[in-house]
This record gives sequence, structure tokens and C-alpha cells, in this order.
Amino acid sequence: MDRFSQGVATVSSFLLGAMALVVAYEVGSRYFFGRPTIWAWDVNVQLMMAMIMLGIADVYRRDMHIRVDVFTSRLSERARAWLDVLYAPLLLFIAVIILWTGWEYFYKAFLRGQRASTLLAPPLWPIKFLLPLCGALLAVQVVVKFLRDLRVALGKARA
Repeated sequence: MDRFSQGVATVSSFLLGAMALVVAYEVGSRYFFGRPTIWAWDVNVQLMMAMIMLGIADVYRRDMHIRVDVFTSRLSERARAWLDVLYAPLLLFIAVIILWTGWEYFYKAFLRGQRASTLLAPPLWPIKFLLPLCGALLAVQVVVKFLRDLRVALGKARA
């Protein structure tokens, strides 16, 4: 699962490069040729959402999420693992909520053929599908990390 999360995060990082190219094209088209695009905004919004959602599970896997290290940095490795074990059910609950509500959000957009209210008007269901997909990835990653942290907390492994 760790490699899969890392691979999905790699895709996410390429989306950042794609966003930069779209912005550069839009700036050049608008300011050098006086011909702005009708698609750059829509494409960048969808790329940004995809980039964020696809990186969530890997951010959690690498412990790069936001937290207050002032307190936890003073704890032993095992004590930090126990905190993560205690925190995991809450995060799993949140991931399942993202999965569940994200599925409903995606499915309604798919059934209705929902489109963005812009000139390009791209369909919204592909980007909304990333909510349940990434909720599921996060849920699996939480379980994997929980088992790893539990082994450290019980003294059976090192972090």
C-alpha cells in the first residue's frame, strides 16, 4: 500500500507541473497575443483538486500532515506511536465519511450530467469521483499505518 500511495502522489506531483504549463500558456496567450483562453481556469481548478486529493494518503503515510510538534517531539517513539494508534480511529471515521459522502456527491453529478458553470463547461463528475477514490485510499492507508504504529507501540518494531 505504501508504494501505491507513493505512486499516486507522484501522479499528483506531475499535475503541479501541468498546472504550471497551463498557467504559462494562459499568460503568454493573454499578454503576448491578446487572446486569452476559455479553458485555462477550468483546467487549472480541476488539476488543483486532483493534485490535492491524490496526495492526501501519501501525506499521511509520511507523517507530513499538520500537527503541533511542540508536544509530541518530546515524547518517546513508543509514546508517539500510542498517540497515533489512538488518533487512527478518528481519522478512519473521517476517511469513511469522505468516501461515503464523496460517492453520493459524485453519483449525483454523474446522473445529472452536471457541468461547470463556465464557458468551457467541463463535466464535473470526473473530478468529483476523486473524493470517494481518495477517501478509500486514505482509509486503507490509515489501517496500514495503524497496524505499523501498533507494532511500535507494543514494542515489537521500531518506527
